[in-house]
Amino acid sequence: MKLYSAPGTCGTAMQIVLEWIGKPYEVEHLDFAGMKSPEYMALNPAGVVPTLVDHDTPLSEGLAILLHLVDQNPDAKIGPAAGENGRDDLYRWLAFISATLHPFFWPYFMPMRYIDDEAQYPAVRKAAEARVDYALSIIEAHLKGRDWILGDKKSVADAFLYPMASWAYGFEKSTAKYPNIDRVIRQLIADPAVQAVHASQGTTPKVDLAA
Repeated sequence: MKLYSAPGTCGTAMQIVLEWIGKPYEVEHLDFAGMKSPEYMALNPAGVVPTLVDHDTPLSEGLAILLHLVDQNPDAKIGPAAGENGRDDLYRWLAFISATLHPFFWPYFMPMRYIDDEAQYPAVRKAAEARVDYALSIIEAHLKGRDWILGDKKSVADAFLYPMASWAYGFEKSTAKYPNIDRVIRQLIADPAVQAVHASQGTTPKVDLAA
């Protein structure tokens, strides 16, 4: 398996899961120019990461990659198999993180995609933070009384949440203000797989570990 990713992006989730699986894999970190290269565009015409190549077949979109990894690696216990109890919850939360939470970050990081007037960028970012707060608050409430998103076992859903919740530590309302999410992120930071991914990327966790 080969993962095309970039440090700090949502592709971090797929690399964490590959570490959990424990099978040999390769990761290639791309910059923006690399994502737009003809070679990469042939694998993923959208020109974004992540892309997983498994048995010579490229697969893009984080949600699809994570479900593929669950289904192809049942012994890894990284999510309920099709037909098992909790599979519907896995669908629900992967879809929520992918289609609701993730897009709310784009206006914050890339306001120029939404408005030409640079003077309005702060207002766009403030609006984006409010939408992120809306989504994180739903996850926060769901995590009450649960160790992980799907209950008492970590899954690909927690890995998917990790990079996005990490981004929000720098927001006016930090991820630290969502105690249940913050707890999950800190649990993941202590995971050797997550530590290995940060070492591979040359990155460090966003959370203040001394707090």
